[in-house]
Amino acid sequence: MSAASPLEPDLTTAGLAQAWAQATGQTTYLAMSGDETEQLLEQLITRLVAAVAATPVDEQAAMEVAAELVTHDLTGSRSIGRSIEVLAHGLPRLPQLRDVERAEAAVLRVLAALSDGYAEALRRRTLDEQEQVAQALVQARLDAEARFRDGFLSSTVGIAISTLDGIVVDANHAFAQIVGLPSADLIGVALPELLQAEDDTALAEAYRKITEGELPRFWYRRALMDASGEVAWTHLGGSLLHDAYGVPTHLLTIVENITELQLLRQELSRQALYDVLTGLPNEHHVTSRLQEVLERAGPSTQVTLCRLNLDNFSVINDGIGRTAGDALLRAVAERLSEVVQGQPAMVARMGGDDFAILIEDGPDSPEPGVLAPSIIEALSEPVYHEGCGLALSAGVGVVRRLASGMSPAELLRCADTTLHRAKRTGGGQWSLHDPQADARDWAIYRLAAEMPGAFEIGEITLRYQPVCELEGGRIVAIQAVLHWGRTDDTVVAHPTCLALAEQSGLLGHLGRWMVQESCRTAIALGQDMAYGAPLLRVDLTTPLSQDPDLVGMVRDALSATGLPAERLRLGVPLLSLIRGRGDVLDSIGVLAELGIEMVMLANAAGPEYLAYLEDLPLRAVEISPDVVARIAARPGADSVVAQALRHTIPLLHSTGATVIVPGVDTPEQAQWWRSAGANSARGAYFSPPVPASELPKLLTTGFLDPN
Repeated sequence: MSAASPLEPDLTTAGLAQAWAQATGQTTYLAMSGDETEQLLEQLITRLVAAVAATPVDEQAAMEVAAELVTHDLTGSRSIGRSIEVLAHGLPRLPQLRDVERAEAAVLRVLAALSDGYAEALRRRTLDEQEQVAQALVQARLDAEARFRDGFLSSTVGIAISTLDGIVVDANHAFAQIVGLPSADLIGVALPELLQAEDDTALAEAYRKITEGELPRFWYRRALMDASGEVAWTHLGGSLLHDAYGVPTHLLTIVENITELQLLRQELSRQALYDVLTGLPNEHHVTSRLQEVLERAGPSTQVTLCRLNLDNFSVINDGIGRTAGDALLRAVAERLSEVVQGQPAMVARMGGDDFAILIEDGPDSPEPGVLAPSIIEALSEPVYHEGCGLALSAGVGVVRRLASGMSPAELLRCADTTLHRAKRTGGGQWSLHDPQADARDWAIYRLAAEMPGAFEIGEITLRYQPVCELEGGRIVAIQAVLHWGRTDDTVVAHPTCLALAEQSGLLGHLGRWMVQESCRTAIALGQDMAYGAPLLRVDLTTPLSQDPDLVGMVRDALSATGLPAERLRLGVPLLSLIRGRGDVLDSIGVLAELGIEMVMLANAAGPEYLAYLEDLPLRAVEISPDVVARIAARPGADSVVAQALRHTIPLLHSTGATVIVPGVDTPEQAQWWRSAGANSARGAYFSPPVPASELPKLLTTGFLDPN
């Protein structure tokens, strides 16, 4: 249930550059045009990708990229924060990094280096500008004391002029403030005493190299304690002053208080590793920690990873507001931290309403059967916001595995699939990682991820299955079903195709294509059949049946193909009728008025759908495949379901509806449903689904007699 779905598509460098440019454009003035900015950022992304893929990770390259950002004035107050946010989300999605080992940890290191490099480049630019000013001021003093004095004294950068052996001869007010002494007390004092660098051999060596001509200048970062004991982070700059003949006469020392810059650096690092709302480590941080834990783990060391997703969190956000939602997320962070207090654990917010808990192996590490219920119990207490008690529950997936041989990506994936399995069982449930179930789920997720591409290249086609009368075998319709013939020679059948399409977001588009493509097949078939083609049956997907433009889409398909409305039979899921009062019911009425035969796809064994048959122009009901399978397993008269059906089918007939049975695969099943009063059926007993090219041969007589 991650914010970032496992099926999220790859991103191109150009797309990431565009997103980066939009994000930074909101934080600072860009002198370049939009195209120029995107071209620059795309080049920088390419360098960052190379840095991530390098072995070891090229942190220096990331710092050089940061310097480029500063050079091109991408230096708004929020520019680096937004940059890190966009890159943290986008870099792992680039196909160039798909096969990079430990890419998540490498991205985190590169972004941390980018943050440090940005602060360093910004500091260097500031110091260069300040030294130029200071040099100009000091030179002005040597040339014209009067013009120098105002600028020297008013500068916010600490400036001290000393003899070549380090005795101060002049210093401005800013320098005096930094060292914590009155300006008058500085004259004649040795620089090492003011800078408290008696034992600082590096600083002394830097001054020596300048005076002896080995260095033109230096910059030195250090913590400086002033006369009152206050500590500040500073940058010290040193260079020589020359007379008109180029002879060194004095030392110029510049001291800049960079405490705020240091705090900025720390804040940038914090933003790269921590969630702003809850203060918890973020996904990149927990991935990095997980990498560290796995690398130092022994062969018998176990690690526990929990993934949590809040139940119905959108109800809070949409119904009460984001303020309430934020309060809820902070409460979750506090409660999860309390649950693992005292454990070697990290609680993280993975994004949105997703959380994770990483627990390292220890003598008191809780078992999953204790940990997960304690989490659910801790979250069960309502959270009160502005007098309103907000219900709180979550699905929890727990993985406890030997750390040896595991990668962070694999462990996170296992936790994800386990969480999904827990969420499918309802709210407030938990699940323990099951390798076999995980393998099955992973295979399904992989298929769902591949499905859009398979559809694009034509691997997914339509096949057609005859619907026959149970008495006599006359073909009354042909039903369009999905068929995915994969390159590995495996086949994905219609029900699985629909389930995968729902996961991949393809369901609505696939439903439209089924209607249009099957109408083309039906009209071509009718031209070839001397006795007249049977009805075309297409079952609408749930999203398509609820589409406000359903009627228009069907009309367009009929108009484009020339298929008469009377030859089309559309199946509507009962679930759509239950959930979709409004557009769905109106659409059914309009489609029926066009002459289209409407079929209700029932997913229940009881008579609760009879009300829809009374109220809507539904001409037929198809029994749920689950019910058909149950009857096939227990066809005897003692079956409660069998008895209910023998009473329900006559009631369905009393509304004027015919009854269709799917999945009839044997003569015994056909006989049972015939005796129960069903009208028609489809299944392997009559014919499996066949390609459109085989329909004319199959439908030669208009009857199928399996006997």
